[in-house]
Amino acid sequence: MERQEHIHIIAAGEKMETACAAAIRDLQDITRIVIFADTEIYNNTSRDSEEVKAHKDAVRDAATKAKAHAATLAIPATLVYIAPPAGASVAAAVQKIKKESPGARFTFDLSGGSKDLALALFPVSLWLDGDAYYAFEGRKGVTGPAEKLAVPKIPLMEIAANPNYMRILGVLAGTPGKDDARTRVLPRSYLFTQLEAFYVPVKKSGVRVNVSKTKTDAVTGKRAVIPVLSQGTFSSLLITLASADLIEEVPGPAGNRKEKYYRITASGTLALQLA
Repeated sequence: MERQEHIHIIAAGEKMETACAAAIRDLQDITRIVIFADTEIYNNTSRDSEEVKAHKDAVRDAATKAKAHAATLAIPATLVYIAPPAGASVAAAVQKIKKESPGARFTFDLSGGSKDLALALFPVSLWLDGDAYYAFEGRKGVTGPAEKLAVPKIPLMEIAANPNYMRILGVLAGTPGKDDARTRVLPRSYLFTQLEAFYVPVKKSGVRVNVSKTKTDAVTGKRAVIPVLSQGTFSSLLITLASADLIEEVPGPAGNRKEKYYRITASGTLALQLA
């Protein structure tokens, strides 16, 4: 079985050499790199200030080094010039690439290049269902590593309206300020027990109830039977959240292959905060 082609499109910027090397390291299955560069980067004019000239030289040098690094790993890298308006040029360029490689997977790094180029590439990444990455500037002007942009794949109102989704995301996110949600990994069995006592059937028809247990309704004060959370229903909740890129299944501790482990994603954290 042939390996799926993976095309990584990166916007040209001064730090693209480092970003390109990091993408090759982290994504691992990249088979081709395409550098999108604004045409003005490769056009010098008499109006350019010394600062602008230095920026253009730095970007061109970074592009050359990125291509050379990819070549050492036998990954072909090409340069595509994007003329204004960026939206039309990006669409035409990506259409050409997609026509040449119809079954390819796409990823995008929007960190470098102009704002117009980044804004033109982002909607393209959505249409192609490709992960988009961006390196945000942190404290004291220090740019951090490229992070996958959170893209909603399920309506926020649907998440907020389902207390079971909210409970699972909340447990995975942990206590604000105490745990790093991205490194908090929990077993499926623990998530089940954390939801079981708080499970609220969204669909009333066909829901089993535990007639041997009752609880007091917080609103009415009346005693009520406890609905049963089945393993099948719980699996369905996890599958929905995972397919929406709100949680992800990850490897557990060494030697434990029977238990599944999960952690919240950047999209899940954002959805939880907004919901």
